[in-house]
Amino acid sequence: MTDAPRAAAPPGSDFKAFESAGWSARAGTYDALMARATAFAIPPLLAHVKPGDRVLDVGCGPGALVAAAAERGAHVTGVDLADGMVEESRRRHPALTFLQADAEALPFDDDTFDVALGAFLVNHTPDAEAAVRELRRVARTVALAAWGPEDEVAFLALPSAAAQGLGGVPDGSDSERYANADPLAALLAGGHETTRSDDAPSGDPGPGEAAPGDGAPRGDDAPRGDDAPRGDDAPRGDAAAPGHVSVRVVRDTLHVDSLDTLWDGIRGGTVRTAARIEGATDEERARVRARLTDLAEPFRTATGYELPVTILIACCPRRAA
Repeated sequence: MTDAPRAAAPPGSDFKAFESAGWSARAGTYDALMARATAFAIPPLLAHVKPGDRVLDVGCGPGALVAAAAERGAHVTGVDLADGMVEESRRRHPALTFLQADAEALPFDDDTFDVALGAFLVNHTPDAEAAVRELRRVARTVALAAWGPEDEVAFLALPSAAAQGLGGVPDGSDSERYANADPLAALLAGGHETTRSDDAPSGDPGPGEAAPGDGAPRGDDAPRGDDAPRGDDAPRGDAAAPGHVSVRVVRDTLHVDSLDTLWDGIRGGTVRTAARIEGATDEERARVRARLTDLAEPFRTATGYELPVTILIACCPRRAA
């Protein structure tokens, strides 16, 4: 008797398993660098959240954005594919709800939420289109954050360039695919028109927003600031007609006090670059470290390194209830 043929693994399953395991392993070290960087996205994302909103954060990591939304009076749920991140978020925020779930197949009914947030989700899912369709299905409005062009996100780009040529990473999402406003807007628009908004530093409030300093957390695989919610449903920047998507460009600078902090933060707060470094020989790893030292030199100051960060924030107006 012959064995029945084995079913092919779903597309992207190897990459999902790789990402899930990698983020689970780094749940406890994420804050060292990544949370500080992703925190820049918290204020502009929460600009689309109002007190009393039912909010879903997909790819919630250790839960900083979920906690910030809860502090503003939202009813929040966080989900992440990585079990380790779910466990860490529950440990940090025991009064809030966190679930393990796949962004491409969310376990919620249509319009369960008022707002779905995806902070850097599209950088990590193998099928971003499917994930965004799910966010739009379960929520009346969606707001996404994505890293900008590689040369404008130095804390990620420099280590990645230093580790170029090393293996150990399965095929997965293209980290540059949504690094510009037009493709990110098209991803979220779902066939609708898009509008562009002006560039702004993360500390410079947009129309209708309060200045930073109201207590929202900063710093992590992404840290995201501390802004107050807007009083309307329109995206930041240019006014958008119903169905349109707007994109805001946020620029800021991440201070890193030493090369050791950058090196350790990347190894403890990323998955793909960290896997390349961990899988290298001692000699290869030493070459990567030396290369990183050279690449980071233009950003060195008397107190460490000042690394530019660009983040894109895309949002669509709310559907009627």
